[in-house]
Amino acid sequence: MRVHHTAIPGLLVFEPEPKVDERGFFVRTLSADVLARAGVDQARFVQENQSRSRRGTLRGLHLRGGPGEAKLVRCSYGRIFDVVVDLRPSLPTFARLESFHLDDVRHLHLHIPAGCAHGFQTLSDVADTCYHHDQFYDPSLDASVAWDDPEIAIPWPLADPILSDRDRGAPSLSEMRPRLDQWFANLRPEY
Repeated sequence: MRVHHTAIPGLLVFEPEPKVDERGFFVRTLSADVLARAGVDQARFVQENQSRSRRGTLRGLHLRGGPGEAKLVRCSYGRIFDVVVDLRPSLPTFARLESFHLDDVRHLHLHIPAGCAHGFQTLSDVADTCYHHDQFYDPSLDASVAWDDPEIAIPWPLADPILSDRDRGAPSLSEMRPRLDQWFANLRPEY
């Protein structure tokens, strides 16, 4: 498994090497030694979730307030356009976005550091997305930023996304800025 660093500190891309033959494929999706060499302590991950989404569904931009939350994200079935936005005000990469195509062919997965927002749009008819979290779910810390905020300007591939009420009503980045300053002003990347 190869590890690629991105322009956003702590945002890592893990690229497994699937073994493909006439039966299908086999791929190792989690390896504690690879994570450890990249500086990620996999033992910190305390919860795993999975979502299923139909084509055009857009989930995000979601993040965790308070101390933040790191995630490992991958698309186990189908194809998604995945976006990470750095919302750590103390870093020069504040408001920078990185986008990726995650699917069940290349099996890329992302380590998303605390203080970054995450979202994706489903490109295939159906997609399953898996998330490992380093914090237990606490609904009082749920936060989001508008998926269509012009300050971030995400190039979503499909028009007219299917949205939840939460995502439809998410505040802009400028509206969220005071809370981000409070939560993440001193948050530094661990790796």
